[in-house]
Amino acid sequence: MKSVVGPTTLPALTHRQAWKDLEAHVLDIRKQHLRDLFGGDPERGARMTVEAAGIYLDYSKNRITNETVKLLVRLARESELRQGIDAMFRGEKINRTEDRAVLHIALRTPAVTSILVDGKDVVPEVHSVLQKMSVFAERIRSGAWKGHTGKRIRNVINIGIGGSDLGPVMAYEALKHYADRAKTFRFVSNVDGTDFAEAVRDLDADETLFIVSSKTFTTLETMTNAQSAREWFLEKSGGDPKAIARHFVAVSTNAAEVSKFGIDTNNMFGF
Repeated sequence: MKSVVGPTTLPALTHRQAWKDLEAHVLDIRKQHLRDLFGGDPERGARMTVEAAGIYLDYSKNRITNETVKLLVRLARESELRQGIDAMFRGEKINRTEDRAVLHIALRTPAVTSILVDGKDVVPEVHSVLQKMSVFAERIRSGAWKGHTGKRIRNVINIGIGGSDLGPVMAYEALKHYADRAKTFRFVSNVDGTDFAEAVRDLDADETLFIVSSKTFTTLETMTNAQSAREWFLEKSGGDPKAIARHFVAVSTNAAEVSKFGIDTNNMFGF
């Protein structure tokens, strides 16, 4: 059994010696109490911490010892983690199952930096979408974007599943302190119609914006909920399909399906 990191073929994770040593090590320390670990090492609380980029991590309150840390570092070396990280930043296709580059890092890369994939710098495209998102969000906040009747948008509902739901929820919860509390933000992911019904039960359709988040715009659960949202909106707003473009935007790469749904592709934000 093999696994792949970077250019090298490696034994599966559980077959590596450091992993086996970690398994044996766990048996040695599993009954140790944190009270004893702190008692025998007065500097533990200060030593087992790390700080970077404004984030402070204290890992001292876990059942680990100096030996645990050494073994974990050894496992990282045996797994060629450093080489894998470097390959990711070079834009190499380290996702072997899809033969794709893994470009989460491009979303956090300054505009002056380059990440080449098949000879193409992907950073300008990322920043173009980020800028487009920023301008759109400001139009919603300021009231410059209005619904089909001229009313301001006061309610925003994200429709997605998996990362297309959990990511926005996480960002919303993390930044809630800074949010405009005059607006309502809700999230629909459950394909059970009750989830959608509860999300819209007290909302005015003319003041509601739906964000449909699906890379392919074919995800079954997401599109089922999106169709429910479309039907609800048309029923509540007079039935004019042209009004869809003022109340629905998409996060997707499938312009054809987005347009077919009734969303203006100018209001499609690419992955």
